[in-house]
Amino acid sequence: MIIVKFLCTSILIVGLLILFGCSNTSEKDAEVSPKFVSEGIEMQGIEGKIGILGPDFVANQANKHMWHLWGSKADLDGEFKVDAINIKSGEKINPFTVDIPTSLGGPNNGADAHLPSSMKLPKPGIWQLNAYIDEKFSAVLMSKPNDY
Repeated sequence: MIIVKFLCTSILIVGLLILFGCSNTSEKDAEVSPKFVSEGIEMQGIEGKIGILGPDFVANQANKHMWHLWGSKADLDGEFKVDAINIKSGEKINPFTVDIPTSLGGPNNGADAHLPSSMKLPKPGIWQLNAYIDEKFSAVLMSKPNDY
């Protein structure tokens, strides 16, 4: 009887750890995406996949950023969308401050496609930027706006 209670309790604890302990990345474990250079231009993101050109993010301040994407014409053909998730709070937003054309433009700065945008992250902390093309996940970037 004691062994059965111990096993049931152990299974419950392991299940709760899996359900709640592994669901979110904590801010202290999250790393901001690195910077890289493409055709002499510094960007933040994943070299050869996705990059953002523009100033560092400042919390609650809109800035112009140019998205750069690499891939085949078929992979880059479709509606481009981004959502941003605050790692600490889980808040999910659309970071674009104005409606933008949703189809990507042609080659730019060594990338196969690009798109200008104006984005704003409302508060400091690490934000996960999820990029999609035609609702299909494309890439993730991590950014940390300054609070000034």
